[in-house]
Amino acid sequence: MITEVHAVDPPMQTALAACHYGRKMLICIQAYGTQYSFCRFFRLSAGEKTAWMMLQNSTMLISSQDDFTDMHEAITELQWFLTMHRPFRIEGCQSLVLGLELDGYQMRRRSIFRLEPLPVSPVFRPEEINCEPRLDDVYEILQEGFPNLIAHDLWLTDTSHMVRRGLRKCYTYCNVTVATAVYEYEKQVLIGQVATKAAARGKGYARDFLHWIACDLARQGKIGILYALDLRAGFYREIGFTLLGTEQVWERLDAEPDAKRKEAL
Repeated sequence: MITEVHAVDPPMQTALAACHYGRKMLICIQAYGTQYSFCRFFRLSAGEKTAWMMLQNSTMLISSQDDFTDMHEAITELQWFLTMHRPFRIEGCQSLVLGLELDGYQMRRRSIFRLEPLPVSPVFRPEEINCEPRLDDVYEILQEGFPNLIAHDLWLTDTSHMVRRGLRKCYTYCNVTVATAVYEYEKQVLIGQVATKAAARGKGYARDFLHWIACDLARQGKIGILYALDLRAGFYREIGFTLLGTEQVWERLDAEPDAKRKEAL
């Protein structure tokens, strides 16, 4: 059974804190609560098993420590729910994600990396790092790397809200490369939305920038985690980041042909 969640109780909070997807939900709950239509929370119950879900704009997150393998009734209900809402991306609890059969979607592999604090190159210019960039400048860079990036107004509303509350941090380097600390939870920082303007690619900007971020986090006793689809996973291995594992996500096919996708660095 899928029911909407309008209040967070201690058992839900404890369950969400156990993994990356749940922690991301907790940050959104901290930022927005449960009253907004663009960021809604749900509980999927099947016997003694529970999964928590967040539908935010065009992404569905699913968090659970329970194994839903071969729980056909729960998976069928989830498929119906997803068919009704048609999110662009579905990610999270693998026993549910892998059990889905979705028309109009493709499954894509994603790798999880730990950022390693490696030395930057001699040409790196730390004075060119902007830790409080104009968010319009951030979006402009991201747009070149992510053709399926949500509309500017939606992105700006969410990002500015998170930044103002100290829950998210955007960085730029030389105003051509961008990275975002999407959330921090118990000294673990999720780094995402990494991109470089097309005209500046291949010059080592992202490599040095990410090494600097990893070193900066290490100085604070924090660990950076990064998720990358196959298109960019080789780059993160090449620059010395540690592969922690892989997972599968679903993406809707009607947004952009796979050959035209870019997660550009």
